[in-house]
Amino acid sequence: MDERTAVAQALFDRLAEQGLAFSVLGDSRAYPETLASDIDMAMSERDLELLPRILSRFCRDFGLRLVQLIRHERNALYFVIAWWDAAGGLCFLAPDVCSDYRRGGRLLLTADELLYGRRQAQDGSGRARNFTVPAPDVQFIYYLTKKIDKQELTCQHGDYLAQQWREDPDGALRRMVRFWPELADNGLIAQAATVNEWAGVREQMPRLRRALRKSIRLSPAEALAEAARLASRVLRPTGMTVAFMGPDGAGKSSVIERVTALLAPAFRRSRLFHLRPRLIARGRATAVAVPHELPPRGALASLAKLAWFIADYVLGYLLRVRPTTTRSGLAVFDRYFHDLLADPLRYRYGAPLGAARAAAALVPAPDLWVVLDTSVPVLQSRKQEVSPPESEVQRRAYLALATRVGDAVVVDAGRSLAEVSAEAAQAILVWMEDRVERRHVPPLPDNPLAARVLQFCCRHRVPVLGKLVRMLLNSDIYCPIRSFIRMPHPYGIIIHSKSRIGSGVTVMQQVTIGGKNEGENFAPHIEDGVYVGAGAKVLGAIRVGRGAVIGANAVVTRDVPAYSTVVGANRVLRRMARAGNDDAAEAEAVMASLSSSRRF
Repeated sequence: MDERTAVAQALFDRLAEQGLAFSVLGDSRAYPETLASDIDMAMSERDLELLPRILSRFCRDFGLRLVQLIRHERNALYFVIAWWDAAGGLCFLAPDVCSDYRRGGRLLLTADELLYGRRQAQDGSGRARNFTVPAPDVQFIYYLTKKIDKQELTCQHGDYLAQQWREDPDGALRRMVRFWPELADNGLIAQAATVNEWAGVREQMPRLRRALRKSIRLSPAEALAEAARLASRVLRPTGMTVAFMGPDGAGKSSVIERVTALLAPAFRRSRLFHLRPRLIARGRATAVAVPHELPPRGALASLAKLAWFIADYVLGYLLRVRPTTTRSGLAVFDRYFHDLLADPLRYRYGAPLGAARAAAALVPAPDLWVVLDTSVPVLQSRKQEVSPPESEVQRRAYLALATRVGDAVVVDAGRSLAEVSAEAAQAILVWMEDRVERRHVPPLPDNPLAARVLQFCCRHRVPVLGKLVRMLLNSDIYCPIRSFIRMPHPYGIIIHSKSRIGSGVTVMQQVTIGGKNEGENFAPHIEDGVYVGAGAKVLGAIRVGRGAVIGANAVVTRDVPAYSTVVGANRVLRRMARAGNDDAAEAEAVMASLSSSRRF
């Protein structure tokens, strides 16, 4: 059993354990062994609203990541679950769940219709599966309306429709007449389903789609609700913008190409920009053989080019970048405006850098910065466009830039392309997971008021009130807080500015997460779901693995494996990962291995 099959089977089991009545829609004859694309499901509206929290907990239990949630219809949520398999490959599973079935805001089938008469699914040998499917007539009309509206009807689709028709032709015909009342239309489809010959239907699909949409016109209330959904998509895009930065020779172009391919299933589309959106003065960017050969421009010319850059970024963001992210796309920048601050000679910038820093505040920032860094010898072995001293200057400038901008991750680019690309992709997935949790998974249990105020002040860097709150609670938190951190007793908590805290981490009172040696500016990386007990000290450039438990008053100065417990001074005790489903031993073994062997 492969990992995608095991995850799908475990997901079905979890939904059943939580008491959710659901049915798998569409052609599920080969499920869960063969998952060609999304898993279409239907459930009640009440259960659908509970689903984000249930899936979030499911992913935490098995070391997966819930990285995407798109409300593509009023009553439909598209999820993307991601994980690294045992071979180091990135895997995805995409449940597409609805209550009422709509297309373009138009109601075709209610949740009650989709769930009425559901039955246990069976494989080819008659063995029961661990999920249910709707009645044959419901399956037929759901699949037919979907394929005709999408103008996509292959031979495999036709075989499935014919099979559902044979099981209940009278029921399927009654439902079909509702959408195609004309005899010419429903007779054509009925004949095709009876003999399993769909050539005539394919020829008439444009006309059949017009008839379908005419039979389910959009009411004013539905149109208003659909407009509200679309407005929400614009205001809260489900795509993201990533800027890759780094000195010459860091390998940005190769990493970008690899990362974009790795993350393709998590986005609907991707778009690459070199340096700027290029709305103004369009054209392909050309490589510069000797970037520092030409002298800097004068101050006035440099300021004019600065203004030109700002206009291009602002207008290009509104007309090119934002539409991409609104449509659940990935916008990738190879260099960004801030590259000018780190390497002004490349752009022949001769005005004061203070003007460029002020201009940077006017440029829309990407969601995530990925700074590729490596040693000067490695940079020089890849490219000799600049001198070794200049490579060192660029390295320091980009590292300093990473500390000033928000949501930046520094990736060691001195390793193999596969390793660098995997770490960059993982950083993007972590950011996406944090966004899903912030938007759709309210923290449970909630933090006390003092902890909420403390985290708000730290997250938004509130100047005066923030300092007062930290003084009252005797807590100093300087690291970026991107997701929910549980602090039942937020007193005496110290967290270093360089620390990286994952989502769903619990930090008890009197905890210190900071540096180990004086003069070294290194701090721990705490992964998701870690529990840090009261009085614990986590120190140095270490990584605490996902789901680990740091006991009360423990001192940790070494890496901690995922799903392990630390007590005393660096004493690591192994814990068993959560088991999967007792009725599926093979799936349990695969899911247990997923839980205990996370790559990052």
